[in-house]
Amino acid sequence: MKHNNLTLKQESFCQAYIKYGDASKAYREVYSCDKMKDKSIWELSSKLLKNIKVASRIEELKADVAVIAKEKFNITHEEILNHLNILRNSRIDEYVEIKKGKLVFKDFDKLTKEQLMCIESVKQNRFGDIEIKLHGKDWTIDKINKHIGFYEKDNFQKGTMTFDGAFDESKERRLRELLEKASKLNV
Repeated sequence: MKHNNLTLKQESFCQAYIKYGDASKAYREVYSCDKMKDKSIWELSSKLLKNIKVASRIEELKADVAVIAKEKFNITHEEILNHLNILRNSRIDEYVEIKKGKLVFKDFDKLTKEQLMCIESVKQNRFGDIEIKLHGKDWTIDKINKHIGFYEKDNFQKGTMTFDGAFDESKERRLRELLEKASKLNV
């Protein structure tokens, strides 16, 4: 299937990028990378992201996903940022306490909905010890920064978009739309 003059592999890359949010992982899924080093995959996937046709298609897909999230699941940007902020502010001391000189978990029935949402996993090892893992702060902050477009400004300043082929009126209009959207994110 060709879309906006993309090759089948480029379209598949765009779809995989939307699915994973990771260019290298998307590239590995679409292209033959068995004998390639991670650095080469990263360079090629970054180059593909800089292609104006690929970048435009990814923006279209992101817009489609946003509409589906809003209409079908009633998920808004504000809700996502609120959820991420809850994860960012979680603290391990909200889940444990010291009783009789021992560190023990608080009763899960007494945890709030927000506290429970911050737990990434709970597991028991072979010795019977229980481990609780909260969502990572670095991961959460990175997601917030991506969501608000913090990195897009840096990418734009570094000139990450390249133009190949003829620059027709529709591409120029799409580029203006993307630039306008980017400027609104940076307010």
